[in-house]
Amino acid sequence: MKQADDFQVADAQERETAINPEYSFIVQAPAGSGKTELLIQRFLRLLAGVNAPEEIVAITFTRKAAAEMRTRILKALERAEDSNPPIETHDRRTWTLARAARAQNNTKKWRLTENPSRLRIQTIDAFCAAMTRQMPFLSRLGAPPEISESPEEFYLQAARQTVAEMEGGSKWSPAIEALIRHLDNQLEKIEGLIAGMLAKRDQWLRHITFAETPDKRRQALEAALQTIISEALAAVRQRFPEQMVADLLDLAGFAAGNLAETNSASPITACKEIDALPEARPECLDQWLGLCELLLTKKGGFRRQSDKNLGFPAPSSAKKDGALKTLYEERKAAFKELLQTFETDPALAERLHALRILPSPAYSDAEWEVLQALSEILLLSAAHLALAFQAGGKVDFAEVAMSATAAMGDSDNPTDLALSMDYRIQHILIDEFQDTSITQYDFLKKLTMGWQPGDGRTFFAVGDPMQSIYGFREAEVGLFIKAWNDGLGPVDLHPIALMVNFRSQQGIVDWVNASFPLIMPPENDAAVGAVSYSPAEAIRESGKAQAVQIHPFIPADRQKEAEAVLACIREAQTSDPEGSIAVLVRSRPHLEIILKHLKAQGVSFTAVEIESLKNRPVIQDLLSLTRALSHPADRIAWLGVLRAPWCGLSLNDLHALTSDAPRSA
Repeated sequence: MKQADDFQVADAQERETAINPEYSFIVQAPAGSGKTELLIQRFLRLLAGVNAPEEIVAITFTRKAAAEMRTRILKALERAEDSNPPIETHDRRTWTLARAARAQNNTKKWRLTENPSRLRIQTIDAFCAAMTRQMPFLSRLGAPPEISESPEEFYLQAARQTVAEMEGGSKWSPAIEALIRHLDNQLEKIEGLIAGMLAKRDQWLRHITFAETPDKRRQALEAALQTIISEALAAVRQRFPEQMVADLLDLAGFAAGNLAETNSASPITACKEIDALPEARPECLDQWLGLCELLLTKKGGFRRQSDKNLGFPAPSSAKKDGALKTLYEERKAAFKELLQTFETDPALAERLHALRILPSPAYSDAEWEVLQALSEILLLSAAHLALAFQAGGKVDFAEVAMSATAAMGDSDNPTDLALSMDYRIQHILIDEFQDTSITQYDFLKKLTMGWQPGDGRTFFAVGDPMQSIYGFREAEVGLFIKAWNDGLGPVDLHPIALMVNFRSQQGIVDWVNASFPLIMPPENDAAVGAVSYSPAEAIRESGKAQAVQIHPFIPADRQKEAEAVLACIREAQTSDPEGSIAVLVRSRPHLEIILKHLKAQGVSFTAVEIESLKNRPVIQDLLSLTRALSHPADRIAWLGVLRAPWCGLSLNDLHALTSDAPRSA
């Protein structure tokens, strides 16, 4: 195994730069790159330079991650008592930083090991909740409510109350009636849709509350559509090869002219008289769609040939007109050659194909009528949800995050809470930044809105957009890309990309490096959350066996799959008897046959939260006892009670008890 020495680690300089307390950073840290260790090292480095540990705030996304980070920092401070440095380079670096932090701890008399709660390491939800408790009026939450882990019942309650408003004769009734008419009186479906929208209200609520009138709201929403179209067109136009534009426009004009006579409904006819590559403006979208139709198949790949439906008639259709036949042949050949040139850029095909699903730049009157009704209903449902939360004394995570953001005010009118936090917080560290939602991102921007360059305050974000998993919590991986490119509000973030993988051996890393560029997008795109693959470099050498083997079962055969898993386990146990083996599946049901097969073959395993609760022996015994007590004539239940650990009769004992009376208890 290679030694992970500073001089051998390819990104050692980047890791050293990342703990510089004078600058703010955003770090892309792929799997196995030691991001937690980097966070701990920066935290320790910052501890050595602050007046109070509360000036540093470390934010995670799970309680487990927060607890692990706190534990490792405390262990590092305890290890720093020993004057003998560790042997390993990275451990020695952590030890050195911990020694400096411990010296500051002793000087300032913080007593962190005795008072670990002074280390502000918490989840972002807990941090937002703490802020709302400081300003109950500004946050609009009042007395601190309990956070519900399963708020679906409140969403459905609010949805039902919203639909019930139709019969109340209120000003909302026409809007509700319009929506019900639009969805064919399917009230249950409407309630479900509203409840689903309430779970995501942090995404849409701000978009329908900022406008004073419906007309302004329509203008703003249509402006957003036009911005989306313009950005998508600009991305395509920028990538379009200039050397092929003239030939393409010439051939497009030829095809459009032919189709104008035979198939005027074809999108290609929009390219009839263009003499330059269309601009990146919404009014040019039809021309771009015409080029898409000309160049791409329905599935999105570049075409390989042309025909009369594309505006390239067959030479035979010219009949006896020799000049026209020659023209058709030349045009078809030129178009085929052009397509072959385009084939070398599949990323361009993807971007062109994406234009086909762009929305119209404006709403029709019928569309706006439904959208306006929906906007009014969503506002009403949000109000009903607030009442439901108030009555139940609970809120959800989104409510806490939105309330904390509202309590901060804005850059022109910061609240007392914002000014207080601005004074008390000097450094912010956030883990798994790729899992930040839009509301949380806005909250972090407001938290740093008073920062000035050179004032000594820093923001440090670490994560990996390739590993974004919190889509169900409305995480927006495009925000990581945006922060990488533009910073966070007034904070200039210096981007750092780590590449060294300390966890996996060379063979696995090489396989991933070869495979994932074929799966992931070729380029980052913040607008759609597309993340390209960044290759890693392994520290650990390859093992003796082949690192990655694929055993496909097409069509699926769960039994053969289980047998193959067992064979792999046997092989691994033979080659490395002391090693550990993990079986990973997409979801729990996929393990059912595998576990049965492993049990049948006598292979012991540990399955955490895999087996159903009802299948556990203790639950089976309790069910037997319950059935026996509730129905004394249940013979099987009584046998189960006698067999249970509290009685422990063997099968021979049970046979002796029942052999003379096979039909009675």
